[in-house]
Amino acid sequence: MHMSTAPKRGMFRGQWYRDLETLPDRGADIEASFATPASRVEPDVQRLRDWPGSYHLFAAKACPFAHRVLLMLAVVPQPALGITYCGPWLGGPEGWSFAPGSAPPVGEDVLWKVYAASDPAYSGRVTVPVLWDNTAGAIASADSLEIMQALAAAYRPEMCPEDAAFAKLCIWIHQHLNIGVYKVGFAADQAAYNAAVDALDSAMDKVAELVASGFAFGTSPTIADLMIFATGIRFDIAYHGAFQILHRRWGGNQTLQQHLERIAALPGVEDTLAFQDYRVHYFDEAGFPVRQPMSTGRYILPRTCDPL
Repeated sequence: MHMSTAPKRGMFRGQWYRDLETLPDRGADIEASFATPASRVEPDVQRLRDWPGSYHLFAAKACPFAHRVLLMLAVVPQPALGITYCGPWLGGPEGWSFAPGSAPPVGEDVLWKVYAASDPAYSGRVTVPVLWDNTAGAIASADSLEIMQALAAAYRPEMCPEDAAFAKLCIWIHQHLNIGVYKVGFAADQAAYNAAVDALDSAMDKVAELVASGFAFGTSPTIADLMIFATGIRFDIAYHGAFQILHRRWGGNQTLQQHLERIAALPGVEDTLAFQDYRVHYFDEAGFPVRQPMSTGRYILPRTCDPL
């Protein structure tokens, strides 16, 4: 399957580039450079539990991966963890920018400066969430699942069971559902789009089976349910149109919709929602083209429902 994966913006050797096509050294292996881990230290679960103020979270309500962490924070006993929010619009010259009035411990007004403060020679994508270690003066993690697991270990271990089957399930949800919608939206040709839609349809059907009895794993909410929710809450309002997944809606499946409403009813979850941010993030930005032109000059034909 051909999916457009080349990074269009990010940092290279410590400098921010809105357009990586402007790099002075086009012979550089950008893809290899972008494999650089963002974290310089590891999250310390003991310190996160005993001294949460020694960490700071950079997040955006618009981003589904940052939202997973915000959901985790919503359902655990509220730690004194500082949070700096980015606005939803990625179309500015410096990428993720902090909301007006923010007072982050590092980074001034844009997220890429947080990455630069952690590693002055960093090359890679600049994404949320970021867990910043105030003590080490470095990024502890920029991986949403890792941050969720650290928070669960510190505050709600039952939400992340130590079970190989559960770990495998979380990886599957991430790869086939959370990333699956992006594979449709960023397909580079018709064949890739068709294959991605077929795979997403299968994934959504499997998720519906998983949550039919209430939750994805066991009899109570886990981080797997939060991962599913972060995609489900954006599906009809954003992915349906922005990624041209026009043949189905999340709300069109009663089981999926009931699970969505079940998680939304958990204490604190409603405060993490920002529907208008989702619209701005996915529709008001050139990075998420609603229609994808192919190399032939023609456009990918989205799958739609026949009227009869």
